[in-house]
Amino acid sequence: MTLGGVQLRAMHAAARIAARVRTVQTSDGVRYLVRDGRKGLPLACIHGFGGDKETWLLMSALVPYARGTVLVDLPGHGASADVPEDRASIRHHAEAVVRALDHAGIDRAIICGNSMGGGVALRLAVSWPDRVAGLVLVASVGRDVHQGGARAWVDGENPLIPREEDVDRFMAIVLEQPPPVGRAVIRHVIMERARRADLLHKLFRGFVLNDGDAGVPRVLSGIDRQALVIHGEQDRIIDKRTAEDLVLGLPRGELVVMRGVGHAPQLEAPRHTARIIEAFAQRVDRD
Repeated sequence: MTLGGVQLRAMHAAARIAARVRTVQTSDGVRYLVRDGRKGLPLACIHGFGGDKETWLLMSALVPYARGTVLVDLPGHGASADVPEDRASIRHHAEAVVRALDHAGIDRAIICGNSMGGGVALRLAVSWPDRVAGLVLVASVGRDVHQGGARAWVDGENPLIPREEDVDRFMAIVLEQPPPVGRAVIRHVIMERARRADLLHKLFRGFVLNDGDAGVPRVLSGIDRQALVIHGEQDRIIDKRTAEDLVLGLPRGELVVMRGVGHAPQLEAPRHTARIIEAFAQRVDRD
């Protein structure tokens, strides 16, 4: 194992202790981290394409311990079981989150989604509204993702799936400021992503090519929940106009733009992101 891999494992172990989470797995292989809550609605956090539950771990350690958290590995990602391409859709990912919530004994949660995970959160709000108390969309995909430029990435070069020789370029595209974990750890994570390229191409096809009821909903006007849209001003993967369009489509949406941050605010600025989300969660608690 590389130095970055050793450091990553040690960091994850320390962060899990700090976040007071434990690892659980559903009977069908969905892995998640959970912290039991004592006050307020829990946060259910969904990572982006090619990511895993640990992308929310630093931030969850900075949310008040009284608030429960559930950090889910979507099917085919992280430590969850693999799935065929036709079950890598947004809807199937949303169903996996519902199963994790059921397994954790959680009826309603504030759903937080980053990038592709934002699309999963929107599908949950439309198809399982009773499970959604509020929405936090962090650098989220938009409602046009299945018709937009991402379709060209299915058969062409995909900036979300780096080659091993492109680690530094990928780092520069995705992150405006590096997470507080050290460069060796970041390089290790990206190299592992590059080595999983074949699997990721399959998962990306399942994500982008399955639209309609299987994909990110286009009509958001029926989502009667408070919704916070967070977007990094320096996001080079998803344009800020996507966040602005989401706010226009959501009846109770509001936008927070974070300066000096790229595509992963919860990794690049975990303390600031945690403060923003906790303030929002307290408003949802009172709703």
